[in-house]
Amino acid sequence: MPLIEWTNELSIGIKSIDEQHIKLVNMINALNDAKLTGSSNELLGKIFTGLTAYTQKHFTYEENMFAEYGYSHFDEHKRQHNELIAQVIELKNKFVENPQGTINDDLLHFLKRWLTNHIMRTDKEYAEFLISKGVK
Repeated sequence: MPLIEWTNELSIGIKSIDEQHIKLVNMINALNDAKLTGSSNELLGKIFTGLTAYTQKHFTYEENMFAEYGYSHFDEHKRQHNELIAQVIELKNKFVENPQGTINDDLLHFLKRWLTNHIMRTDKEYAEFLISKGVK
């Protein structure tokens, strides 16, 4: 059973961003599956590293759209992105330093809570703005 179920409730109504959010959901679910099946630390590390890199890519994509369309809450949204990236990099570094047991339920639930809360709150706020500018 996936840790996060993608539902229409998570959709922000912008196809490119929804597709990226689905990929993030799938990557978190893959990390959870790998943990549950006792996959090697090497595989867990690769998934976690990929998740970190893709999260940064996704945030850059959003921030470029904010800049292009003049989103007034750009600075606050970017601050939230920077905080999460710092937290995820710190967790990834802890895993690299000592991979035994650092991918645990607390980490996975942190990722789940952060992603779903971020989409449902701040991403839905900017979506309304971007859709009003013609972004689909």
